[in-house]
Amino acid sequence: MGSYRMNSEIPLQDSWDVIVVGGGPAGCTAAAAAAREGARTLLVEATGSLGGMGTSGLVPAWCPFSDLEQIIYRGLAVKVFESLKAQMPHVRKDAMDWVPIDPEKLKVIYDDLVREPGAVVQFMTQLGAVDTDDNGKVTALITASKNGLQALQAKVYIDCTGDADVAAWAGAEYLKGDTQTGELMPATHCFTLGNVDEYAYLNGPLLHSNNKTSPIYDILKSGRYP
Repeated sequence: MGSYRMNSEIPLQDSWDVIVVGGGPAGCTAAAAAAREGARTLLVEATGSLGGMGTSGLVPAWCPFSDLEQIIYRGLAVKVFESLKAQMPHVRKDAMDWVPIDPEKLKVIYDDLVREPGAVVQFMTQLGAVDTDDNGKVTALITASKNGLQALQAKVYIDCTGDADVAAWAGAEYLKGDTQTGELMPATHCFTLGNVDEYAYLNGPLLHSNNKTSPIYDILKSGRYP
């Protein structure tokens, strides 16, 4: 593969104390925590909303938050969790595990979480490259957006991309896939349904229960299961 050297300089945006790349749950809480401590914080997000898989990915529910007796998490995670429950009147107030997610409400909660302490969010911005010095220390991030290419600098860079893009492109060692086969976890395909008979859903047999009369067993035998 050949190479190409640009003949133009990349404009440098204002420097920051902290730059967080990736606006999923980890990135949102990292940015909020940094801003709460008084750091001038920028959160860079590739899509048009915060929340990652819980919003853009339509993941339908929170994984368990408890040890079956009490919530075992603390801090901002609980703040987000309880804030969403408070906006969903059909969810029991004492629910701790497998609580459903409303993606549109969750987007707003993450927006408020990040912006209330003063962090700045830059949406629709892709990480394109990571620049380092001779010692491997990150010196700048190169991003691409409707503003074109921009360089961003900070005292601290936090990688919340989900794929360790900042760390990998900076030269950090990493593992990918199963250590024996290299296989990756298959993508989870989530979706929403409308016009659902809620009574039948709540009172009928659960497809994936341990009930041997569940329709899922006939579906599996038919060979029509996707």
